[in-house]
Amino acid sequence: MDDHKDTGLAVIVVEDEDAIREEVCDYLSRHGFSVRGVADGGGLERMLQDAPADVIVLDLGLPHEDGIEIAKRLRRQRISIGIVVTTARSRVEDRILGYETGADVYLVKPVNYAELAAVIAALKRHRDQRPAADQGPAEMAWQLDLATWRLMTPTGAAMRLTRAEMKVMDLLSRTPGAPVMRHLIGRHMGKSDQLRDHRYVDQLVSRLRRKVITELGWEAPIGSAQGEGYFVPGSFHRLGEPTGPL
Repeated sequence: MDDHKDTGLAVIVVEDEDAIREEVCDYLSRHGFSVRGVADGGGLERMLQDAPADVIVLDLGLPHEDGIEIAKRLRRQRISIGIVVTTARSRVEDRILGYETGADVYLVKPVNYAELAAVIAALKRHRDQRPAADQGPAEMAWQLDLATWRLMTPTGAAMRLTRAEMKVMDLLSRTPGAPVMRHLIGRHMGKSDQLRDHRYVDQLVSRLRRKVITELGWEAPIGSAQGEGYFVPGSFHRLGEPTGPL
């Protein structure tokens, strides 16, 4: 067995293929997680009644009830639980739907187990760092430093953005709280209005969301606007001035 420190995190893996479920559970157990496995949504509900969990690793292609519906119910009933979707559905439209229905992270199979373990740990760190209710919502303190190309969490952790990521965040943060349509983001990125360039925008946002969770342990402050565009919270802050063209 691997010599990994106990993380104290309770994880439930929902996967109907026995071999995959056992493999994921074994890997996560050897890396310090307390793991249980189940084959469908009904089993998940019974398992949660027996003992709570910090993170659910949820396959979408399940018998009896689709994983999308399970994610919706989990998010309604247990708003603070982490949801990591794993699926063979790789279309941009599927990933957008997954995020809009409650997933924190969307991983396309075959899943890299090391990345899965890192994502689970990051989700828990994010929830542990959330401020108390009387301190105001966490999203109020997100900041974008225009001079250094850094995105900063409410606790001051910072992440360097690439040029493409910075261009997206720069545009969204100019009108905080208001959605920016996908074709306008594409134009800002120097793309056309064609469908393939809309998909480029979706893929870029999806990668950025995952990068924020992996590097900072926070859910990215980027919301989806009815599948048509993206936005940042209304009081998202911009700092400084760009030192040159993006």
